[in-house]
Amino acid sequence: MHILLALLALAAGAAYWLYRVRQAADTTRVVLDAAHDVKAAARRFGFRTRANQHPSEGVDDPRVTAAALLVLTAETDGGISKAEQTVILERLQAVFEMSAEAADELYLFAKWLANQSTNPDDMIRRLIKRTVHLGGRDTLPDLIQMVAAVGNADTGTLTDDTVHIIEKLKQLSN
Repeated sequence: MHILLALLALAAGAAYWLYRVRQAADTTRVVLDAAHDVKAAARRFGFRTRANQHPSEGVDDPRVTAAALLVLTAETDGGISKAEQTVILERLQAVFEMSAEAADELYLFAKWLANQSTNPDDMIRRLIKRTVHLGGRDTLPDLIQMVAAVGNADTGTLTDDTVHIIEKLKQLSN
């Protein structure tokens, strides 16, 4: 009887460790898929890494820089809430006239790009500059409206940081 219990315990231990190994493999697969999705989005939106240049300079599509600015606007209050993410995706679809799938891909890449700098204020300045350079001053009214929508998503009022971003955009539009 004790031999049977030992075999049962051995089988249970093996099953437990097999389960743990599969969970680790699944987690690794999810992380690798996310990295692949970011790389695919980067290729789709024409991102190129360039030596000795800030990552925002590698973007040639004003939609990407605008989306990254929306992500940084949402992150100014400590993180992106579900309401802010929903507003960002809705604004990307409406203003850029893209499908939900394309908006998701753009959001994913914009989130990656927005987090490539340790200084959010510098990144915001660079993204505004790059968006205006790529899209022209005609993009500013839409950009102001999108930033305000994201800023209002959580509480219905704009934070001081969001107001500051909108003021920077308004200064450029005058």
